[in-house]
Amino acid sequence: MEFLMWVLIGLAAVAVCLAAWRFLRMRPGGTPVVLRQLPAQGVHGWRHGTLRYNGDDLMYYKLRSLAPSADFVFERSFLDFGGARRADADEQELFAGELIIVTATSRQRSFEFALDRHGAMALIAWIESAPDRRQVKGDNLAIWERGTRWRNR
Repeated sequence: MEFLMWVLIGLAAVAVCLAAWRFLRMRPGGTPVVLRQLPAQGVHGWRHGTLRYNGDDLMYYKLRSLAPSADFVFERSFLDFGGARRADADEQELFAGELIIVTATSRQRSFEFALDRHGAMALIAWIESAPDRRQVKGDNLAIWERGTRWRNR
């Protein structure tokens, strides 16, 4: 019985450490957001969190999660801007402040991001500045070998 108590105390300590690390490390370094996956009705499905831009990836960390990694990772080349709108009356009661809701689709899954005005502008600009995914990326080694072929003769 005593062993079980120590195991539970250990698990609780790990959970507290993970929660503290996530709260202290992720929250101050990102953009506050409220996210939900579509289809959704009314005000259901909204989850508070933080967005962090990491090169061509957008990482979403849920506020109430203990996972050390991102809960969603959106690749910029597969993220399409679907439009922006103001929050309706029911959503304004849920959110603190006036937020703009940005709709985006990633690999046949649609999401709504509720952000302040500056965060919404940054997200839209980041999505729209992505290179076209149809753009063919060349093999750098093959290009280098073709360019230096004359040296090998």
